[in-house]
Amino acid sequence: MKASVGLVVKRESSLAQEVAQRVARTLESLNVGFAVEKSTDYPELSSYERFSLKGELPEKLIVIGGDGTLLRTLLSIQRESPVLLGIRAGKRGFLLEVDRYEVEERVKDFIEGRYKVVEYPRLAVYVNNEAFPCVMNDAVLLAKMGKMVRLIASVDGYVAMRIDGDGIIVSTTIGSTAHALSAGGPIVDPRLRVNVVVPLNPVQLHLRPIVIPGESYVEISLTANSNEAYLSLDGQVTSELRPGSTIAVGPCNFGVKMARFKRGENFYERLYTRVLTYW
Repeated sequence: MKASVGLVVKRESSLAQEVAQRVARTLESLNVGFAVEKSTDYPELSSYERFSLKGELPEKLIVIGGDGTLLRTLLSIQRESPVLLGIRAGKRGFLLEVDRYEVEERVKDFIEGRYKVVEYPRLAVYVNNEAFPCVMNDAVLLAKMGKMVRLIASVDGYVAMRIDGDGIIVSTTIGSTAHALSAGGPIVDPRLRVNVVVPLNPVQLHLRPIVIPGESYVEISLTANSNEAYLSLDGQVTSELRPGSTIAVGPCNFGVKMARFKRGENFYERLYTRVLTYW
């Protein structure tokens, strides 16, 4: 019988391991078939059925860890995602709603359908016309070895920025509270269908972040006399870029479906408790 729920667990975390065991016991008590993602190496979870993020997926996924765990999971699911429930087993976990104290209650709600599905867009990324994984947070062009890069950024075919500096970020609304925020970008309510373009430490001091329509395309060109750079996708995948390279970023054909409960539906509550009071 195909498992109806899949567990993805942060690696090398005793806390994530403990939470995963609680989730497993709760699913067993509900008589729900489930499987554990195949790279999970905790001995306590070794007896359960396994599944691959690259293969056929269960109807629902429970991700246990931090934001990085969720982003790595989604980079492996380059298609329409199942409904995901995020359980925090780390310090920040802005994207993952459920806290450890409510694991059993929320897992039961998730199984029995007592939640709201919120869908978040992703960004498609192309490097020199080659398709790269869609991202949930951001695509970031970064100077290599601390050397300044020179680039031209266009929006829908019109030049928006010429940057001599550390690089540039193209971010979704969800990603606006991540790297883009640290770089001086605005916090954007995820109910808006927009993206954010943020220059990184430009020599041109007049340059400021730009909010653009969600359906727009951003093209970034490293000039021929630029230094080399890196492209970072959701902070998980990196690729080297040579002078003359082009990066195109636009809407992805599939998004991310997250289970939200009444308390977690409020973006501003999560923003305050997990970002603005973060230490």
